Amino acid sequence: MRIFVLIGWLLTCTPVLAMEWKSDITLSPQPMTYSGPADSVVPGNIIGSTWSATADVQQVFWCGFFVLCYKSTLEPSSSAISSGLTVNVDGVNYTIFETGVPGVGYIIGLKDFNGSSYVPLQTGVTQSYPAEGTSNTTQDLGWSAKVTFIKTGTALKSGVYQIPTINAAVLTAYNNEIKTAQVIISPTTITVTASGCTVETKSANVNLGTIDIRTLPTVGSTSPSGTFNIGLTCDANVAVHAVMTDQTTPSNTSSVVTLTGDSTASGVGVQFFYNGTGPLMMGQTAPARAPLTSSLYRRSPRHRRCRCRFRRTTSARANWCPAPQMRWRASHFRTSNG
Repeated sequence: MRIFVLIGWLLTCTPVLAMEWKSDITLSPQPMTYSGPADSVVPGNIIGSTWSATADVQQVFWCGFFVLCYKSTLEPSSSAISSGLTVNVDGVNYTIFETGVPGVGYIIGLKDFNGSSYVPLQTGVTQSYPAEGTSNTTQDLGWSAKVTFIKTGTALKSGVYQIPTINAAVLTAYNNEIKTAQVIISPTTITVTASGCTVETKSANVNLGTIDIRTLPTVGSTSPSGTFNIGLTCDANVAVHAVMTDQTTPSNTSSVVTLTGDSTASGVGVQFFYNGTGPLMMGQTAPARAPLTSSLYRRSPRHRRCRCRFRRTTSARANWCPAPQMRWRASHFRTSNG
């Protein structure tokens, strides 16, 4: 009889002695909206509110009555991909992970349910229990979690971004067993209405006339300039920043644009000026601010008056310098709040 009683007691107590998984943690961000200049949310900035979603789960694991849990850890799931970027939020450095949507990443903070401070989800394994505010052993383990979305390197264009379900992190509990749970981010959307400008002047031919090389006697001498306009149509409250790129030599960062391959002139280059300032340096952002037109109009035409001139670049002897057909391009227009 004693044998049967002992066996019965062991059978009924087996679930009590074993650690049990009770729940995963699901973070459910609400749909987010962003409206403003496309470049005003710069890499590393939060999209939307400080934390898009939070969750508190008191019992993720039941450790047991007799064999208590002595440690828990957190780490990225096997499918989580680090963007290679970090961001400081509330004085804590977080690793930014990819959502699968270009230009949008996420960060996660986690802490033991009874702990006093969050720890960031990093690329390695981080201990979350014991922690400040907790005991050294426990019968159950729970966590508090929070997530937010971060702008990464790609500009946000207008549209609806579908953030898929993300298996973000793995939580691990330890006693005489080891068990794991998941941190899951539910699908959500980010609707972006990005304001900016449309460049109406796709190309500009500038006639600099016929230049006698004798009017450019030394290296660095310059010719009279020619002017041209760049037409823009911009949304309200947008200030324009332009980057000019040397079409012939894209890596050029000087102030002298090299001639195209079909130019017959040599020993000369071209410099560009804007609004009386310059010469402009290639590859560097230049502000192109102007007073906005009436606020009654959402979109407003603008013109950027530019001028260019020849500059002698070598001391080699030359004859007449025919006006080459110059081609230049502004590689992009960056917009920001005006």
